Amino acid sequence: MNDDGPRRRPIAIEAASAAALVGFNVLLYRKIFTLWWTYDDANILRSIFEHPFIAPFVDSHVWPQQLFTPLLIMAFDAQWKLFAFNATQWYAVQLAVACVTTILVYAAVRQFLDHWRSVAAAAIFAAGPPLCSVITQISTVHYYLAISFSALAVMAYVIALRRVSWLVTALSAVCYLLAMLAKEVSIPLPLLLIALPLRDLRTRLRFVVAHGVATVVYFVWRYAVIRTFFGAYGWKIDAAEWPRLLMLLPWRIVQGAAGAGTAIGLTLVGVMTLTIIAGVRNRRTIALLIAAILVAGVPMLPLAKEVNRRYVVVPWLAWSIAFSAATARRGKRAAAALLAVAPLLAIAANRQEWRHEFPLRRRMSDEARFFFYDMPPDALLRRPLAPPAAMGEVKWMKTVQFAKPAGDWFYDDIFLCGGGAGGRRVFEYEGHGIVEVTPRVAGLAARFCHSLRNAPLSATFHYRNPALYWDLGPYAGGRYSAILGNGIQAFEIPRRDALNLERGIPGLGLRIRYDSPAGWTTYSPELTLDFVHHPDLAWHR
Repeated sequence: MNDDGPRRRPIAIEAASAAALVGFNVLLYRKIFTLWWTYDDANILRSIFEHPFIAPFVDSHVWPQQLFTPLLIMAFDAQWKLFAFNATQWYAVQLAVACVTTILVYAAVRQFLDHWRSVAAAAIFAAGPPLCSVITQISTVHYYLAISFSALAVMAYVIALRRVSWLVTALSAVCYLLAMLAKEVSIPLPLLLIALPLRDLRTRLRFVVAHGVATVVYFVWRYAVIRTFFGAYGWKIDAAEWPRLLMLLPWRIVQGAAGAGTAIGLTLVGVMTLTIIAGVRNRRTIALLIAAILVAGVPMLPLAKEVNRRYVVVPWLAWSIAFSAATARRGKRAAAALLAVAPLLAIAANRQEWRHEFPLRRRMSDEARFFFYDMPPDALLRRPLAPPAAMGEVKWMKTVQFAKPAGDWFYDDIFLCGGGAGGRRVFEYEGHGIVEVTPRVAGLAARFCHSLRNAPLSATFHYRNPALYWDLGPYAGGRYSAILGNGIQAFEIPRRDALNLERGIPGLGLRIRYDSPAGWTTYSPELTLDFVHHPDLAWHR
């Protein structure tokens, strides 16, 4: 008994830590079981319905936006075969994957730090505000998968260095390849491996050669399938815009990490950052910090124009680990205080973000679920919060995949001015649920349509494949929106910018809506953009 005690104690501590981290995730995110499919979820479901299992790995038609994340599609395919339309079980898997990822982060950090610092790093990561937007959306599970495989790659690399094992190095490289196939954010990982405080630089470089081979395999594979090394989707960034965007990027990352509870979140980020700076004592620490910044920051450069919360997940992970490591440079009491205060601040920031994020996701889920299951086929859903593309994919699933009649929706009330409702029943999300507003539609239409102004407005468009540039005016303030299908879709847009479009779009018909700070609204007529024959268009009133 006495001999077994010392061997059992570390195992018991590690098991208790893993259990605590699982419980921590469950307490934070247990409400996701009430959600349905949102954002890109239905689009990925459509992909698995239309393509065979192997297609994401070999067929460019699966990737119209020039992304390449085949493990995400594979995860959807597996869950569909297991759970079909039982969204609760999908979200149970989502939470399970989050728990496993947190444990793997703990295990990877544990290779270098003591028990308490490793627990703190994993807990701060799990409670980070950016995680609220990942856990609530099934189609962002690839962030968890990429981090999990990256953690496994780090652990295998460390074991390979310590044991001088080329076989384990190969296993690390395989995990790294899988991480890249899950999400591109993992691509710079070898930079971190080279900077790890193990052995000498020459040995680390020798053992990272296999990861270099994996990187080449990934890019060759990616190019063979989608004919590009990098995706061309999202906001277009011209050369002249880079200096300003690079200056703003650190602050936008900080905002994403802080979340909706700005005061608490910024306090947390400030405490962590100051602790990290104070912990930089030698060249090796500086090199490791630079490597971590590159690994976390380089994948965000193409996204510099619009830094969504989920994009900050990898920087947040790096922040969490660097902070916990930096406390080793403090005295015992100061370190203990920091390791206690930071997780508490993270929980507080998480709850602030959750109170902002979860109601939005719940409303989107309720709207999509109501449309799919309960809305009469002759009805309309007014101004849903679920994105237009997501609603279109839900309708495709209902009408094409399951051959059931479905209703429609509109995002802008200009739809009513042309008689779009046509006596159909109309539903809308109000309060905490969806209600029928048909008796009020005539009054809503009359008030809105009679309030519109025939005010000055201008729009200039230039299409330069694959980017569409626009310049709207003449007002510097207020809000501009692009209205498609006479109100069927609506998107708020900047006054002037450019967007990379999906391949193969020949043209576009839209209205421009302008909302003045004074409270009045005006629209352009329907503008027809012909990208093939007339790539430039200028209109003004």
